[in-house]
Amino acid sequence: MVKSKALAAFSVMAALGAVACGRASDPGVGATGGLRGANVLLITIDTLRQDRVGAYGNRSGLTPNIDRIAAAGVRYAHAYSPAPLTLPSHASILTGLLPTRHGIHNNTRFRLDDHVPTLASVAKSGGYRTGAFVGAFVLDGRFGLNRGFDEYDDRLPHDGRASFHFAERRASEVVAAAGAWILQPAAGGSPWLAWVHLFDPHAPYDAPAEYRAGRTPYDAEVAYADAMVGRLLDQLQAAHALDRTLIVVTADHGESLGDHGEMTHGLFAYNSTLAVPLVLKGPAIAPGIVDAPVLHTDIAPTILDLIGLPIPGPVDGQSLVHPPSRDRPLYFEALDASLTRGWAPLRGIVQGDWKYIDLPDAELYDVTADPGELQNRIDRDPHADPMKRALTQVSTKEAAAPAVALEPEAAGRLRSLGYTGGSSRRSVAGPADDPKRLVALNEQFNSALTAFDEGRGGEALSMFQAILRERPDFVAARTSAATVLLAGGKNAEAVELLRAGLRDQSDAPELLAKLGSALRAAGDLRGAAETLERASRSGDQNPEVLNDLAVVYAGLGRRDEARGVFKQLLERNPASATTWFNLGLFELQSRRPAEAADAFRRATSLDPGYGEAWHALGAALVEHDAPGAIDAWRHAERLLPREYDLLFNLGMLLADSRTPSDAIPYLERFEREAPRDRYANDMARVEATLARVKRATR
Repeated sequence: MVKSKALAAFSVMAALGAVACGRASDPGVGATGGLRGANVLLITIDTLRQDRVGAYGNRSGLTPNIDRIAAAGVRYAHAYSPAPLTLPSHASILTGLLPTRHGIHNNTRFRLDDHVPTLASVAKSGGYRTGAFVGAFVLDGRFGLNRGFDEYDDRLPHDGRASFHFAERRASEVVAAAGAWILQPAAGGSPWLAWVHLFDPHAPYDAPAEYRAGRTPYDAEVAYADAMVGRLLDQLQAAHALDRTLIVVTADHGESLGDHGEMTHGLFAYNSTLAVPLVLKGPAIAPGIVDAPVLHTDIAPTILDLIGLPIPGPVDGQSLVHPPSRDRPLYFEALDASLTRGWAPLRGIVQGDWKYIDLPDAELYDVTADPGELQNRIDRDPHADPMKRALTQVSTKEAAAPAVALEPEAAGRLRSLGYTGGSSRRSVAGPADDPKRLVALNEQFNSALTAFDEGRGGEALSMFQAILRERPDFVAARTSAATVLLAGGKNAEAVELLRAGLRDQSDAPELLAKLGSALRAAGDLRGAAETLERASRSGDQNPEVLNDLAVVYAGLGRRDEARGVFKQLLERNPASATTWFNLGLFELQSRRPAEAADAFRRATSLDPGYGEAWHALGAALVEHDAPGAIDAWRHAERLLPREYDLLFNLGMLLADSRTPSDAIPYLERFEREAPRDRYANDMARVEATLARVKRATR
């Protein structure tokens, strides 16, 4: 039931403890600091459509745990994200700033500036212990959201296979880590602030089997994520950790699922992806529903206001302790396609019942009368001109965020996906660049990425080539097609494809960088060096370029220059485990095992789950420090259980150690599991060694 303005205002104030007598006209005196010193649990569920939540009218029973929070707290009926992408929206949640102010406009290309205060940094200064637990690489600490957190758990599995999707971990792992941290003994009984991010509803959809029956793949992921929210809440409730805790649950954005021709999110800003659930629950918060539109930028100031901490500097949001104005203009944007493909930039505002989308073919919707946003009223409604003016007022000041320093492996994967560059550099976008006219191309691109990830490389290549026939300036499609060709060993074809793109975009650093990689794969090291140097001069600051250049220099025998490039990379990002790993490989190839071991140790200290680095550390130590090599390879074996060369080497080294019986389980597993056709020559040695060790230990 939709409430009137007066009732909506009452529900905000009453829900936040502002009203003692229940009058809707009460200004909210007494709410600020009403939860001073309370714990804070912020849960963000990635890609959760508002209409999949029972509290928002869904009848499928997908979200009973979110629903019980909403029933006991405040539900914001019209909550919006300022951007339908994970990193920008979370930056707004944690800072109270719009993307125009924090400067992050898409995933992975930007990093939050070190000088921007965050919810965590303010809470930490206020005596809170702070922890964050994220489910996917797109929120890795390198993007700057880790500032202010005592614990920022972004530990994700390493996957060496070529892929176009983000590394992620299941919600069960995230909530287990969060619960353990929250319930650890706290020195001095400090209150805690925990942010828990569940990535599961994001594509590709792959919920555990028990959640799939009778549900679409997406709905199964929603049900699973909600169940894990319930698991965390039950654990904390049983430990009385929620007795004085403010709980905030929201989504970063939704999912189109075919609405307006888009299957996932990021291209458009219709309510399928822009509308989000937002519920608050805590001591002295009375149940209620707020009808006035609110934005992610309101979350941080509301939390800080309630727990009695200062709201830092000017923010774009407002504390919802005070009733929000129904007519407040709320800014949003969807700029990824503009940044990575040169398509028209999409910006707009929500104001009351109306939404305006600024594109070459502009759009205006009455979202109350037309919730599906199917009737564009831009040419026949007097709201159009005032909405245009309001958008200009809220989007004029732009802040720049620093470029992020990605590790080479991650940078290469994300560049192929199109997240880290690829603009066609159009100065003016026209109707042909409106994403509404290009949505079919966008879906074809995403389908090609999925086809490649599923092992259908030929099909993926055909789709990328079809896209390029229609839109030759689609740089991400060209670099992705080159990735497919390189993965299939068709290096010369990849070189030809990239050179064709450079005929019309000779200064495109993304194409130059990919061409450098392709030339290296094709064995043309001199050409690779020249091309990568040109990419760097063209403004490509991506570490992938420098990493490839170091490898090429090493191959050309220019070892001092290679070592200098690795040093440059590490000066830029000393916490890059992958760069330390690559430096270690370089030093190992240069026959400097001590220096290699030092580099591999740095990699494993930064990322204890980096199995390849542990494996390489053992190789660097084996000639001079057998016990150290055994220890490193034992670490590696736990992380790389199907790496049979490692298993063989570890078993054979242990067989000649002071405790040869330790070799038995490793050699027996090698004998049992290693592919016999591949390891035929090694099997006889393993069998003989096993027999010798067993005789000696009888």
